[in-house]
Amino acid sequence: MKRLLFLAHRWLGIVLCLLLLLWSFSGLMMIYAGPSGISPDVRLAHSQPLPAAEAGHWLSLSEAWQRSGLATTRQPATARLSMQAGEAVWLVTDTTGQRLRLSAEDGQNLPLSPAQALQIARDWWPASQQARLQAVFERDASTAMMNYDPYRPFYRVALDDAEQHEVTISQKSGEVVKSTTRLQRILFWSGSYLHFLRPLDAIGLAEARKPILTWGALAALLSVCSGLWLGVGRWRPAWLGKRPYPNGSSNPYRALWQRWHLWLGLSAGLLAFTWCLSGFLSGNPWQLFGQQGGHGKTHQHSQPALPAQATRLPMAQIAGQLQPKPSEPAVELNWFQLGGQQQLQAQDGQGRVWLLASAGSGQPQAAGFSKDAVLAAVSSSQHHAPIHAADLLEQDDDYYYSSPRISRAERPLPVWRIKLADPAASWLYVNPQTGTTVLQVKQGQRSLRWLFSALHNWDLPILRHRPLWDGWMLPGSLACVALALTALVLGWRRLTHRKTGPRR
Repeated sequence: MKRLLFLAHRWLGIVLCLLLLLWSFSGLMMIYAGPSGISPDVRLAHSQPLPAAEAGHWLSLSEAWQRSGLATTRQPATARLSMQAGEAVWLVTDTTGQRLRLSAEDGQNLPLSPAQALQIARDWWPASQQARLQAVFERDASTAMMNYDPYRPFYRVALDDAEQHEVTISQKSGEVVKSTTRLQRILFWSGSYLHFLRPLDAIGLAEARKPILTWGALAALLSVCSGLWLGVGRWRPAWLGKRPYPNGSSNPYRALWQRWHLWLGLSAGLLAFTWCLSGFLSGNPWQLFGQQGGHGKTHQHSQPALPAQATRLPMAQIAGQLQPKPSEPAVELNWFQLGGQQQLQAQDGQGRVWLLASAGSGQPQAAGFSKDAVLAAVSSSQHHAPIHAADLLEQDDDYYYSSPRISRAERPLPVWRIKLADPAASWLYVNPQTGTTVLQVKQGQRSLRWLFSALHNWDLPILRHRPLWDGWMLPGSLACVALALTALVLGWRRLTHRKTGPRR
């Protein structure tokens, strides 16, 4: 039996050593690649101030919608007013999820022009002197994910600044969806592009990529488990009462690569085990965690249409409120609704929010929605599922948190945590300021949070902040890279029949 286990470990290692080295190395690159997507705080910091002197002449959302000619076929669900290339535009999502770009000056629904894309990129990084249109495309490796679908197609603009930024801009909405430096692009290609086996997409194996990731991780898990079992069995530390080998060592091997493979396996094997196990479970094999096994993804309910009687508010009425202080000009206006209430909120580049106007039931004095409004809207949107508990969180909990991989702007506080008594035991996290559901997790997803996020990203409460997180992830990743490298060398020598030196 032991001989079979040894042979299984050897040949699984030979077959999988390149894959394990690729996963270990690319995972290390991902740690420091940083997010290339645009979080709300980054968007606000790069947004241009709304000129209050001109705002009185802009069209309200309702007026722009009517002039665009869309009113007969569509209805707006969310809307945001911001500056793009020196022009005020309403960025609208309709009730079907389609994104639209309407001029606040004449209501035209026009896609972004190349000249406007160049200006948006220069406004985003004003330190650059020149901008060059690099590509016009529908999809590339960095925008292959489905969450980019509402924004396609794109412009990619290259800037001449010191960090060689490239900005990806939606032709449909004019929004910046990615902004990367040269270093970040190198880390992307050597990190997540390799880690998720994206090269398979380029050779027509996109459908096979997820099964390969899932079952490759299972095979790697078996290799690691067998290696741990054999390594612990061969290790003879005197301090555990075991008799050392005749050479006086607790390691039976004399050849350098074999000795290091055992030492690295004993020190990094458990970490490699957690990464292989969590990587396998992330594919949700056999639907263990239900139909939606992923954790940490924003869930948005279908939004009802914004009522025209609220959104026809003349801009002249609120233009004087766009700059309450000289140092805090508004950079965005947002229409939010919850139940029968609608609010027009202003936000500056630092994320400060103030209420401009409200409509519907209730007259709030500040931006945000009451507890009763939140609970009523949740019950209605969840088919009147009973609410088991509702708590206003001022701090993170085990499922809703910021981390080195998730910014605070993506997980704002305070937030209502609402537990439903539905069959899936759903938990909803609702932002009281905007009325939007930031996160929804079901029972299976809460289990996956511990079996994937905790074991793969190591976003445990004690490690959630830097530099503690780096202090754990960096040495562990380097040790796993070294372990995979020794496996690669030993596998190559076995296949080419090269002797590795005397061994017991």
